[in-house]
Amino acid sequence: MQIRLYNTMTRKLEEFKPITPNHVGYYNCGPTVYWDQHLGNMRAFLNADILKRMLLANGYTVNHVMNYTDVGHLTSDEDTGEDKMEKGAARENMSVWEVAAKYIKNCERDMASLNILPPTHAVRATDHIKEQIELLQKLEKMGFTYEIPGDGIYYDTSKFPDYGALGGQNLSELRGGARIENNGKRNITDFALWKFSPKDAKRQMEWDSPWGVGFPGWHLECSAMSMKYLGDHFDIHSGGQEHIKVHHTNEIAQSEPIVGKPWVHYWVHWEWLLLKGGKMAKSSGSFWTVQGLIDKGYDPMAYRYLVSLGHYRQPISFSMESLDAAAAGYKNIVRKVADLMNDKSGDIDQDLYQQWHDKILAPVSDNLKTAETLVVIQDLLKDKIVNNATKFALFGFIDELLGLQFIDRATKLHELESETAPENIQELAQKRLEAKKSRDFATADALRNEIDSLGWTVMDAVDGFKLIKKQ
Repeated sequence: MQIRLYNTMTRKLEEFKPITPNHVGYYNCGPTVYWDQHLGNMRAFLNADILKRMLLANGYTVNHVMNYTDVGHLTSDEDTGEDKMEKGAARENMSVWEVAAKYIKNCERDMASLNILPPTHAVRATDHIKEQIELLQKLEKMGFTYEIPGDGIYYDTSKFPDYGALGGQNLSELRGGARIENNGKRNITDFALWKFSPKDAKRQMEWDSPWGVGFPGWHLECSAMSMKYLGDHFDIHSGGQEHIKVHHTNEIAQSEPIVGKPWVHYWVHWEWLLLKGGKMAKSSGSFWTVQGLIDKGYDPMAYRYLVSLGHYRQPISFSMESLDAAAAGYKNIVRKVADLMNDKSGDIDQDLYQQWHDKILAPVSDNLKTAETLVVIQDLLKDKIVNNATKFALFGFIDELLGLQFIDRATKLHELESETAPENIQELAQKRLEAKKSRDFATADALRNEIDSLGWTVMDAVDGFKLIKKQ
């Protein structure tokens, strides 16, 4: 099936053509592990997962690399401020290494809760210092670097004519009228490749280098690690849209002089999750996490479903009301899949299966239009020509493509519905039924609440009532 992706570099929707037939090299910018990842971060990782699942569904093998930034990311993208990892260690009264281990573990837990496929290679910046130093040495030999005494080694962006092309920036406009502070930078757009450790304090993470003891700049790791695991040229690089004008622009500048142009063939960027009109951010210290939703009783698939209702190139406004609406919509589909499980007799109609398979896959293959695929799924459930066995088989494919675990949740619902309620619960449900028949709705509501408090849900049915154990 034809695949189309919006390429940030060309600002066009393009047909995807891999460098190597039937194979995709894919690098996705991962988290800085100084704190838990909030729902906005997880939206980006969910979008990356949908992209990967779409490629797999179209028959490609995918070599997927994601980094863990555990050093070098300063609180400002302009190479100033504290190292985020050192700041996290001070906040938690832990070592930097302990902070990194804690939040990598938490990130992996949250990704598993959202049914995000793990990358082929999950790589840490601190495990690839050697590769970063080697890349910097190559740039130095080519004349792209200079030293600011007492500060670090910087990249001279005036030496790279295409600087800013990814973000549509004009280099002369970027620099025109800019006042350079007395920090030694030649150009306002220049960025750190290696930062020297302060002479009056010892950092927890620092390494010897040809230029002195210090640590790599944030941007260097992605170039070094992608080249190691994907080669000098690869197919797709993705990340949040906030990375376009600084992080990814700097990655290109430090990579293409070494490997040639284009280093990456398709640049894909995710829009933000908004909270009350602004981007959800850790800087506020107040943000929602996946574990926070679980602790409040939400199924994490409700959040995955909410993200699937949008499009990756458009912002999503998050609220508990929007999450509740998504949870209701998700449960409605789960209920219908559970009904299919109860009666999926008959043979799978292979012709109808293939027709609907392609209908489901087509929107996602066309620039990841998951919302359109969810509409197709609703049409499938309503279709009276397709038998239940075929529909249920299609939901196996749907779960592979969208990762929404409809069958898993329907199976659990089916198991809960199959469990026989204790006698006292059945007696309360019978009394509620009699109260309803007598139009004593106050008593009926009170009995429903009592049943609910005991861990069961009572539902009206044609033949009386149905009791379902709560998850």
